[in-house]
Amino acid sequence: MRTYIELFRVQGVSAVLWSQLLARFAFGMQTLTFAILLQNKFDNYTVAGLAIGAATLGSAVSSPILSRWMAVVGIRPVIIATSVIASACYLFIGFAPLTEALAIGISLALGLATPPIQPAARTVYPTLVTGDAQRNTLYSVDAILQEIIWILGPVLATVLIATTNALVPIVVMAIVQLVGGFWFGFLPMVHEAPIPRATKRMGSVLRSKLVRYLIIINLLFVGSFSALEIGAVAAVGQAQAGFVIAMLSIGSVIGGLAFGHRARSPMALSKQLAIVLLGDLLIFFNATDPIWLGICLFISGIGVATAFATIGSIIGKAVKLEETTEVYGWIGSAQNIGYGAGAAIAGIVIDKINSTASFGFAAGLDLLALLAAIAAISITPSFLSSKNERKEK
Repeated sequence: MRTYIELFRVQGVSAVLWSQLLARFAFGMQTLTFAILLQNKFDNYTVAGLAIGAATLGSAVSSPILSRWMAVVGIRPVIIATSVIASACYLFIGFAPLTEALAIGISLALGLATPPIQPAARTVYPTLVTGDAQRNTLYSVDAILQEIIWILGPVLATVLIATTNALVPIVVMAIVQLVGGFWFGFLPMVHEAPIPRATKRMGSVLRSKLVRYLIIINLLFVGSFSALEIGAVAAVGQAQAGFVIAMLSIGSVIGGLAFGHRARSPMALSKQLAIVLLGDLLIFFNATDPIWLGICLFISGIGVATAFATIGSIIGKAVKLEETTEVYGWIGSAQNIGYGAGAAIAGIVIDKINSTASFGFAAGLDLLALLAAIAAISITPSFLSSKNERKEK
């Protein structure tokens, strides 16, 4: 715990972490709220699914573009403008008289205007702390907070809908997005972060072999999450799926706290992904028992936050500062595509075969992610050195 206490004593760290958490919290409520609200409006799940898919697609398209703009015009203008637009889209979806096509169109606009909070925050982090060890710890905390969003967000949305109606979480999401975005955007350490303007053409970061590996790993890794979630619902039912999915996030939080700051060697990411794959494979001993499934996902979760923290550390070590925002943008796109594609393919697998097959699909994605990480070991930087210089891979 002393490691984390020392980190939070660094000026600016607490403010940046908590503000970015609030600015991203609406994302954790969005899918469930949209599904219920739009189903109530149009009396079918098709529009809800298309709207959620449109928002995901929009975010995947805009993430690298908005991230690059931050290096051109600054973090504050981009974050403030997109926070205002996103909040307006939430309210429009909730209160405007919508046709089915308009609901999908506004959801697409929402995705395109999704504030690039994570790329901004992870670009600012290296300017707040010095030394690889403390930077690893900071990325670990960031990954843990990301899990909190996905644990508490759906729970809050569910409670608000159950006790009031589906419009209340929409209003909460709009307010949280606006307040969090303004808080984060107006922090001096965010606005004044020394992020040099990118001098190369957009997409040039993809020439880096290491960056390409990280994008592929994120696409496969996040795709496995949605496949596991869909599979859990099909395997144990909606009532018990919440417990099962929560165990993945709980394991991730515990793993992040215990091990996230300890990544040192180029093999760290491979070891963490191996833990995730181990948990996936254990599922097949009793794939329909909710208790066993929860235990297996808890084991998988131990490697999740630590892997995300290590990926952040790798980028902070190996990518030039002026290129990090765009790199995180491409990774965000990969995660969105992976999540959407993973859920879609898992649904087909379940309908055509069974829920156990979806767990096999998820394990296959994690195996491919692990193989990509192993292939990248030779070009992955070590964190054993105390040097802070950045080197291009």
